[in-house]
Amino acid sequence: MKDPTITACFLDPQQTNVADIIQRLDRRATIVTGNQRLTRTLRQIFDRVKISQGYQTWLAPDILPWNTWLQRLWQEAIISFGQKSVLLLSSHQERHIWWEIFWEYAGDFSLRVTNETVTRIMDAWQMLHAWHIPLQAADFDYNADSKLFWKLLQAFEARCQENGWLSFAALPKILQDCLQQNRVQWSDELVLLGFDELTPQQLSLLHAVARTGCRPQWLQLSGESARVGKIGCTEERSEIRLAACWIRQRLEANPATRIALVVPELATQREIVVQVLDEVLVPQALQPGQHDLMRPYNLSLGKPLNRFPLVGAALDILDLSEPIVELPHIGRLLRSSFIAGWEQEASARALLDACLRETGEWNVAIQTLLVYASRHGQAYSCPLLVQYWSDLVESIRMRPALASPGTWAQRFEQWLKMAGWPGSRTLSSEEYQVIQAWQSLLREFATLDWVTRPISLDMALDRLKQMMAGTVFQPESPAVPVQVLGLLETNGLQFDHIWITGLHDGVWPVPPRPNPFIPLPLQQRAGTPHSSAERELRVAKSLLQRITASANEVILSYPQRNGDEYLSPSPLIETFPVLDEKISAVNPLETWLDSVYHSRRLVVRAQDPAPPFNETDVTGGSRLFKLQAACPFLAFAELRLGARPLGRAQIGLNARVRGSLLHRVMETIWADLDSSETLMAMSQDQLNELIANRVHEAIHEIAPRYPQTFGKRLQSLEFERLHRLTLAWLELEKYRPPFRVLNREKEAELNLSGLRVHLRIDRIDELVCGGKLLIDYKTGLVKPSQWFGERPDDPQLPLYSLVFADEPAGIAFAQIRTGDLTFKGVVREEECTMPGMSVFRRLEQTRDYESWSEILADWRQELEKLALSFLAGEAEADPKQYPLTCTHCALKPLCRIDELTACTMHTDYLDK
Repeated sequence: MKDPTITACFLDPQQTNVADIIQRLDRRATIVTGNQRLTRTLRQIFDRVKISQGYQTWLAPDILPWNTWLQRLWQEAIISFGQKSVLLLSSHQERHIWWEIFWEYAGDFSLRVTNETVTRIMDAWQMLHAWHIPLQAADFDYNADSKLFWKLLQAFEARCQENGWLSFAALPKILQDCLQQNRVQWSDELVLLGFDELTPQQLSLLHAVARTGCRPQWLQLSGESARVGKIGCTEERSEIRLAACWIRQRLEANPATRIALVVPELATQREIVVQVLDEVLVPQALQPGQHDLMRPYNLSLGKPLNRFPLVGAALDILDLSEPIVELPHIGRLLRSSFIAGWEQEASARALLDACLRETGEWNVAIQTLLVYASRHGQAYSCPLLVQYWSDLVESIRMRPALASPGTWAQRFEQWLKMAGWPGSRTLSSEEYQVIQAWQSLLREFATLDWVTRPISLDMALDRLKQMMAGTVFQPESPAVPVQVLGLLETNGLQFDHIWITGLHDGVWPVPPRPNPFIPLPLQQRAGTPHSSAERELRVAKSLLQRITASANEVILSYPQRNGDEYLSPSPLIETFPVLDEKISAVNPLETWLDSVYHSRRLVVRAQDPAPPFNETDVTGGSRLFKLQAACPFLAFAELRLGARPLGRAQIGLNARVRGSLLHRVMETIWADLDSSETLMAMSQDQLNELIANRVHEAIHEIAPRYPQTFGKRLQSLEFERLHRLTLAWLELEKYRPPFRVLNREKEAELNLSGLRVHLRIDRIDELVCGGKLLIDYKTGLVKPSQWFGERPDDPQLPLYSLVFADEPAGIAFAQIRTGDLTFKGVVREEECTMPGMSVFRRLEQTRDYESWSEILADWRQELEKLALSFLAGEAEADPKQYPLTCTHCALKPLCRIDELTACTMHTDYLDK
């Protein structure tokens, strides 16, 4: 029987104050808190009081969160009173058991299992115990999810009973049994602080405690009469910025004030909050080299451990267990400062990363990487990297097939040490704490020995990564005046000022989110969290009432828009007065970026032309003229300075490689065909066989260059694509007037104004009408209109037309694209036309031409202008069509076109 006088104590918390809490701690009371943050805050308050009282030493206060308190009771039951040895499962051990059971019993559903799925299952298991939900098979015959959960929980219970394991969810019930046998010692005074509500399981345990003679008390810090008001902001970023400006003004008025910024959706808005607070409160944090800067605010919500660079580097190192690794993975390691030898080889490793990108392969073999890094005399030679990684790769190769998690943990530490992790530079305070968290979690990983059989390296790494992703870590920092909290984390905390953001009707009250694995009627009857709208409304009202009584000044705000969606304030804050006029006193503060911009001084740039180009030969071929026409600086930077963007790798073959394959097929096929007459004379079977042979040759010729990408399966797919495309193109060529192929991949040299350019013409046909047709294969979209006008966008074929002394009969792109096969070009005479081609007189261009010779002369004149400007060293950032020309340019950070445009070019562009 429960004592009614004791039950009454737990209906509602009793009010208290900080002074009373300090007195209770002096009497050696045990205070059990609802969260870790309140535990830390109370300890800091107690220490400050002792220091102010003149104490130099004192006993540590007995303050601990609920789960830690339960663990201590269990340890006392085992050690002090000989409780039989039972393994109390840690959260990671329990998660591993649920994973194994899920894979064993869930059937096809296991193919869709995620870390989130297992988390919801564990939450359901915890909820069953915490809210005393009866376990009846008939109740769980509700839907597919609940049926599956019933099967899983029976298997979990059986496995725990068989192995002597105790789930933490069942611990309070076991402790009640220990209480009846007097196997647990109690302090004289037990206080609960920082709980919004007590679950039936907690109440049962507390009643059992009370029957031993210890009177638990549920207390709550008494609130204050607060000034509360609300304000609407344009959108969430402006809302957080206004709150940050308000916080800064309060800090400037009183640096010792206590401020809370409460963000209900802190998990999704964390990055925005941090960025805005840095801009307003610590603008120097935006400057380079300020990563370890002390900030006046602290976030209650951390990040998953795997999102810290140190841990990411460690996991990347362990992933070298695979002989083939993705290029982004390799790139992160090569650029990481947490690998041995980085200080000495930082530049060389960055160049090695760039070199690997140029291979065009998404996957890189570790041995290929070591071969590149071992090339002496190259700028990307990395002997220290080779030394460390060769030993590491060999050690990983000698690993056992199966081992216990504890053994794998030892190997992981050994491999990281061989790689020189975490580097030799001095670590920051945050990085040091991250390493401690990593080591602690690695020890947790080793405890999986108790609950699993030997596993493979792949499974060990997979489980370790899941643990890292599921562990949220927030580095500790000294006491600071501003706390950034979620709504639930404010319980038990007192402040001078509170600002609560995001209180619009879409998120407050919180919409119901019942657990999918427990039948909804069971959840609603038990009154479990998130089970119904009525419960969420009741909880929201209670939370808002408590928070608004936790400070002298409370501001409630909400965004009025989210993109194109209009938002309304939560109905729970409708009764509070509007603070629009009062809050307008909070002047928007200038950010560091704003101050830099407003303090700018325009300086007239001194003319500093590039030196003339004194050589006669130049690399780049026709690309030189395309770059010079698009922007003189682009040609100068790429062809004379050697500046170019990093190579881009992608899954499969990139467009450049596929284009090269098509060029090679066309070259070899026309070596056999020779003319349209030969093409027309071939039967369909003969043509298919010829195409198949030439496509196979091209693929086998290029495949060794891409060993990780161009495997058998992709070769087969590429063969089908090329065969189909080539056959369709040759069918189109049959409709042309008779022709003969004179040259394939013809190398030529052109001298323009003293600049010697080397060219390669894909194909030259001799037409029946007389004269030559110059052809260039293209797999992308092309436009002949880009050949004309000043600074032509695509001067390649006009350049080809100037190579020979006799005038060509025409120039054409052979556009070979799936679903869009055509010639695009211009010819001299009507009898030379073919599908897709136009006589020059009917072509749309910027001016009318009287003759074909006039067009060729015009092209020569424009191309000579470009050659002369390049030779003269003209390298101005002068894009032909700003901003269109600059849209996909990778060298904008080098030419700083946006800054130049703001001062000079933008006005000219608008005038045009």
